[in-house]
Order: sequence, then C-alpha cells, then structure tokens
Amino acid sequence: MVNLDIFVVLYKRQIEASETLVSLRRLDFVTLDFDVEVHIWDNSPTPLWPEQGTLPANWRYISSPSNEALSKAYNTLTRGTSRSYVMILDQDSYVTETLFLRLRSGIEQVNADVFVPMIKHDGRVISPGRLRWIKGAPLRTIHPGALLPRNFTAMMSGLCMSRSALLRNGAHPFDERLRFYGIDTRFCRDLSQHGGAAYLYDAVLEHDSALRSTVDRDAALERQIWLWKSWLQVFDRNLAESIAIRFYVLWKVLQASCRPGSQRKFGELISKVLR
Repeated sequence: MVNLDIFVVLYKRQIEASETLVSLRRLDFVTLDFDVEVHIWDNSPTPLWPEQGTLPANWRYISSPSNEALSKAYNTLTRGTSRSYVMILDQDSYVTETLFLRLRSGIEQVNADVFVPMIKHDGRVISPGRLRWIKGAPLRTIHPGALLPRNFTAMMSGLCMSRSALLRNGAHPFDERLRFYGIDTRFCRDLSQHGGAAYLYDAVLEHDSALRSTVDRDAALERQIWLWKSWLQVFDRNLAESIAIRFYVLWKVLQASCRPGSQRKFGELISKVLR
C-alpha cells in the first residue's frame, strides 16, 4: 500500500465547488491500494469552514486568511505530515482512478524521487518541459513510462514527491521567496542539483493555464509581471545566470512596453518587476 499525503490549496472556493476535492471524494483509495490523507489549505480571506462532520475522517482543513505564499503553505504542510509520498494538486484538477493506478504502478516499479504526470491545456502538452539554461522549452519527445532528463521542469499540480526527496531539498524544500509562479521550476532545479530522478508516469491531467487563457490584457500583464519577478529567484545559482536572467527580463519587459496598444511604459513595468 502506498502512503500518500495530498495537499490542495483553495482560494475563494468552497470545498464542494472545487473540482479537485469533489473528484477526490469519489475515489475509493483503499481499493486503489493507497493510504491517503487529504490536507486542505484555505487561503481565502474569509474562512470557508466546512460544517462539522461533512469532511471524510482522513481529511484535514486549515484556514489561512492572510493568503500565505504557496511555497510557505507547502512547506508548512510538509513539516506537519509524515507519509512516504506527497502529492500537490491545484483546486481545479479533475482526478481519476486511472491517474492513481498509474501512479502506484510507477512507484512500485521505478526507483525515482518524483513522479510527474503529463499536463495538457486545450489539447496541447504544457508539462513536463525542459530548461535550456534560463529558458524553458518543450521536450523533444515525450515517452510516458520513462525517466525525464536532468534539466526537466514540470508544473506542480499532480506532482508526487517522495518524502526523502523533500528532505534532501532541506528544511524548506519549496523556496519561500517565491509566492506563486516559479515554485515548481525552482523545485525541479533543486531536485536535479541534488541528484534526484523524475519519472513520467502514464497519466494526463487537463489543466487551465491563466497565462495562456486570460483575455483581459491588464490582468494578463500583471501575471506576466509576477512571472518575470519569479525568474530572478529561480535563476540565481551563479553570477552568470543572475546577470543573464536580468538581461532576459529586461528584453521581455521592453517587448511588452512596445506592443501595439500598450499603455504601460518600460520604466513603469521594470520598476514593478524589480520592486
């Protein structure tokens, strides 16, 4: 039996309205040969406490109205749990028996530290990918049932990590300088630096991507600013990397400020990135 802690962070979403939690609740984990505890971290400014007795016995609820950074939430939950494996899911992932059966098969058959699903958005694979120094790129080929290259990167949702891999990443396996974006990329880089192995298990999660689907131009630009800010912490392993990522961010900000119809000047954008 696989011992698994599942972390789900909510934001302004009722438990019964979270596709992740609704789909998790339908699963019979004992039949799937999992010993699971579900940990709900609610970042909503107004706590949405579940009514007493409405959660399954192996579910835990924590309210954090201060809207903690996801990295801090993950680290706190990691310290407060002890099962052999940890899976992180966002609030809108539809999970199935197949995903957990394939995950269990991977854990039982492969000596790896992290188990990665394929994530698609509008039918297109958006995770896993790879890093070419400071720039992300698609994998040349994707073969479920194989180990990923050392320079892999993956989105956090659906990622299953061994407890030993988390401990090797130190007291704070998730970089707390990062609030929302970049946590997954930094974790993958740190895992590789410590010699960890990642395995692509044969399961697919359909996933929304705010960076790709937000149609409001101002909202999309704000998300881009958050992403650019995160790169400064994700790529700071040495001086050359730190200098290179700053030039790359400057170039991305310049492009954004020069787009037709842009109402944000370069100086305004770069000050927000560096703030």
